[in-house]
Amino acid sequence: MIKSMTGFGRGEAKFGSGKIKVEIRSINHKFLDASLKLPESIIPFEEKIKEALQKRVRRGKINLAVNYDGVVARDEGIAINKPLAKRYCDELRKLKNSLGLKEDVGIKEILGLPGVLNARSNERDISHLWARTKDAIDEAVARLIVEREKEGKAIYRDLDDRVRNIERMVAAIKTRSHLNVGEYRKRFAARIKDLTAGRQIDMGRLEMEVAIFAKSSDVAEEITRLKSHLTNLRRTLTGSGEIGKKVDFIAQELHREINTVGSKASDFKISKNVIEIKSEIEKIREQAKNIE
Repeated sequence: MIKSMTGFGRGEAKFGSGKIKVEIRSINHKFLDASLKLPESIIPFEEKIKEALQKRVRRGKINLAVNYDGVVARDEGIAINKPLAKRYCDELRKLKNSLGLKEDVGIKEILGLPGVLNARSNERDISHLWARTKDAIDEAVARLIVEREKEGKAIYRDLDDRVRNIERMVAAIKTRSHLNVGEYRKRFAARIKDLTAGRQIDMGRLEMEVAIFAKSSDVAEEITRLKSHLTNLRRTLTGSGEIGKKVDFIAQELHREINTVGSKASDFKISKNVIEIKSEIEKIREQAKNIE
């Protein structure tokens, strides 16, 4: 199923100590690029959040913001490493005496040394927050996907119409390519008559010229490949995975084949169809940029 890369989703989870709100916005991007705005309490879950996104979103620039309205319980105090502080004090006094300094060692200096003063935290395990955060993220992503799928249906209808138009014009080119050889024979015969003042036409020369023209203007192989690419495109539009990239690749192949048809064509109606097909292909490529 086609999904667009633009959309918005919101999720919320409530629990005893507060509430978590998640908002996700996405826009077009070649790859998946997630930018997270997290409160301090949720930062430990950053990698988990990215993993959750990667499982359900394949392409797009994602901006995800989490708002946590609650308090993480803490039982905090101050811990002083007295043995270490005494060793620091003894060593500093020895250094003072060896340098002949008069100032005594102060408490501020000792407390500022590494490992002496520590904030003791018996912070409760905040892993319980992840379950609720995940609930809110899942809800937001689900709503984002609903919006993407809704827009994707509109994109599918547009692409389906363009594929039908191309199929119709390819069929017209196929029919016209056969008529083109017959018309060339008539034009070339009339030209020879004009140049020879109405004398008998050299039929051998005429057939040779017509055969050369027929060979140089034969687009049967290109028509076959165009039909094959169009069949593949239809199959891709109803498939799964990174459809946008596949559609763009197939559109490039279509463009290559129709270019060859255009270079071989000497018929106005064929050339007109070639131009219109190129226009449809370009519009398909533009739409591919909107597809996940």
